Amino acid sequence: MCIEKKNEERNLNLPFQLGSVEGSCWAFLRESGEIVLFEWKTYEIDANGAKVIIPGLEDIQRSGINKDTFTFTFKNYIGKSRLIIEDSHGKRREFPLIVLSEKFGKIASEYWGVIDLSKIEDIKEREKAVEKLIERFNILTRVLTDDITRISSQLNFSIKSPTAFTVKESDEPMNELFAYHYLRSNKERIIEAFETALRKIKRKLVVEEEWLRPDEIDEITPETMLSIVQHPEHLAPAGKGVLIAEYLNGYVPTKVLSFQKYESFDTPENRFAKYFLSLLIEWSERVLETFGESSKCNTKPIRELLEELEFIGSDPIWSDVGEMEMFPYTSQALLKGDGYRELLELYREFTAYVPFFGELQKAIDNKDIATLYEYWCFFKLVEELGEFLGRERLKLIIIPAGELSESGDVYAQFDNGWRLYYNKRLTPQKWSYSVTLRPDFSLFTGNPEQKRTKLIGVFDAKFKLDVVDANKFAEEDKKMEREPTLQTWAKLEDIYKMHTYRDALNARFAVVLYPGQKSVFFDVKRGKIEEFNLEEILTGIYRGVGYLKFVPEVVENE
Repeated sequence: MCIEKKNEERNLNLPFQLGSVEGSCWAFLRESGEIVLFEWKTYEIDANGAKVIIPGLEDIQRSGINKDTFTFTFKNYIGKSRLIIEDSHGKRREFPLIVLSEKFGKIASEYWGVIDLSKIEDIKEREKAVEKLIERFNILTRVLTDDITRISSQLNFSIKSPTAFTVKESDEPMNELFAYHYLRSNKERIIEAFETALRKIKRKLVVEEEWLRPDEIDEITPETMLSIVQHPEHLAPAGKGVLIAEYLNGYVPTKVLSFQKYESFDTPENRFAKYFLSLLIEWSERVLETFGESSKCNTKPIRELLEELEFIGSDPIWSDVGEMEMFPYTSQALLKGDGYRELLELYREFTAYVPFFGELQKAIDNKDIATLYEYWCFFKLVEELGEFLGRERLKLIIIPAGELSESGDVYAQFDNGWRLYYNKRLTPQKWSYSVTLRPDFSLFTGNPEQKRTKLIGVFDAKFKLDVVDANKFAEEDKKMEREPTLQTWAKLEDIYKMHTYRDALNARFAVVLYPGQKSVFFDVKRGKIEEFNLEEILTGIYRGVGYLKFVPEVVENE
């Protein structure tokens, strides 16, 4: 249903008027109630004086002619969103949005064919075409998510423990995806830590006061003697021949105060261990519920871990241990004790703030194509680089965020020692000679903190299909000056950014990863080179900037 058309007919029951300023229908209302919009299209909305809110979209501009009219544009965003209309009394109504792109027709066009909505004038035909684009959007989302899951499930993860308790921690892991990788990668560590802690379990000596018959006590203490004279209510007349009655005017004690000593497992350290054990069991069950039937995930290690954890939890020792009410941060037994020390480290890794997985889960939930594509490119790049740099000991290392880092470090380490970093900040003096830069992926010859390490090159993932031809670059630049548009600038911005990266970072190459049909490299000496590959830039044959095709294998469902 074309919103603009229905707006004209006044038959649409919406508390706002919405349409595109391009002049033809680019806004649709599905039977499900979902409003379909397109990226790079400018929309105009009139909510009759109500406040217009679109989470994550900050540049909603008020019209200079009509104060009740606002314009907005989704730039480089494809996925789900929300339109919120808030009246003067604060009452809100929410409308689900799905932002699409015509690019879906260009990806796997041999299966789908290309859809150009601008050439479809009939409203009904246009609505049918939109439904096809939505179907392609859902297929692409599924393919990206499945591929990320497949590749990541084949990698060994190492999530480093934060160095101090001041690191931001959460009460539970960010999501099931994080828990899956954590539990799978740390199965043996978890089991060994609990088994060690149980073998060397901490006890405490408990001394309790108790009133007993004189014949029941094992030891007479000064407190026992005092209890006799201080509590005459427990004295009774004695018969003849009772020695103690001679000293108590003919009376004997029926009860005396005694102190019972015994060992208890109910220590702060064991309460922590019991809490962590139940937390791991809960998340193992949640992971199996989420990924149990997925052919992309190997859940066997999680099932085995859950069985081991449940066996450990069946030990009668835990029945003597209470619930953790306060975290024992200062416990020396927890900080230094065998098994407990490892449990504490595992717990801090498990509850540390890990934006890498949090943002990925958010992208999956919102079907945010651009962000999903960025994550997909990272995992795909790790997979392909592993073919050249060695993957026998390939490991993905995650260092949680701390006070001195915005988001911590995430990198894949290959057999030859090289590292591919995700979103690493490259600061002045250290790597950049000007300002701090943050490419999507940075390839180093080793640890960036060591002096001899070199930055080989950088990659940026862009979900866009148009490559600016070097021969037409000047024309595009002039066109941008004469008739500036958002889409023209988006094309030019990539080339500008790649040159900026390579120059400022003194890297061999700066390459855009994109879902297009050709790879183009602009070598500093050879000029334009068609169809280059990763190996050629890794070995240093080519130096410069370029575009490398990274296309998900998308096949239409039958």
